[in-house]
Amino acid sequence: MRQLNEQQLKSICGILADTNRGLTKTELKSTLHNCGIGEVDDGNRSINGGMFYQIGFNKRDWLYKCFVADINKNRSCVNVFRFIESALSPISYTLEEKREKHLWRLDEINKVLMLLGMQVGNDGKLKQTVKANTLDEVDRRVNKLKKKLYERAIHTEVTKYCVNDYLQKDYFDAVFEAAKGLAERVRQITGLTTDGGKLFQEAFSTKDPFLFFNSLKSESEISEFIGLKELLEAIYHLVRNPAAHTPKINWKVDENKALDVLTLISFAHKYLDECHRMPNK
Repeated sequence: MRQLNEQQLKSICGILADTNRGLTKTELKSTLHNCGIGEVDDGNRSINGGMFYQIGFNKRDWLYKCFVADINKNRSCVNVFRFIESALSPISYTLEEKREKHLWRLDEINKVLMLLGMQVGNDGKLKQTVKANTLDEVDRRVNKLKKKLYERAIHTEVTKYCVNDYLQKDYFDAVFEAAKGLAERVRQITGLTTDGGKLFQEAFSTKDPFLFFNSLKSESEISEFIGLKELLEAIYHLVRNPAAHTPKINWKVDENKALDVLTLISFAHKYLDECHRMPNK
């Protein structure tokens, strides 16, 4: 296992103990304990009346001192790397509201580790990788998937449902979840509770629609209205239904196909941005 110099160690502590997106003090203490790293005095002192004031270290500096004490004691960074794996273990981020922090921590830690020829995988385990020599190379390798989504101006309603799967290169789940997001968006606009073809046909009925984005008075407007309904139905037939009924291992989706599908779903969402619920519904 490689050794870490002072600058690298401080960078890692700055990420793991970041004020807003890092681990809390309680989480840091628990992870230190689980990895066999002792705590150093953090500078907290009590005064009269049971009140407390802090004269010591912030989280970053305190974690750094804990790491340094352990490295000096064991002449090794093994426990520090164990801490990194524990802090980024997927089992700790199963709740949806924790996913964004996990992705940020994983990306930022890997920016440091790639300069050492190491990387934390999506499974939370450290592995050897090709060493990056420049920051530009690090940014390209860490952010290239995000950049592809950005370049295609993918709608936020798409990334909300699929970005985690896409960045982990699980393209099957990415397109599946994004397709389901279309139906959820229509339900939110209309108040309907059905799904799939039945939902779209009811919502976009030309005789008794539940939503509108034009007046439906001209032939052209009616055609456009029906076209959006048929686009939503086509996406469900092409993506949602096959994915729901085909074993994941047999439904092959590479990155280029996933980007094309996500772009199509994004286009549909941009139309839905203009849709409103009918006043009488």
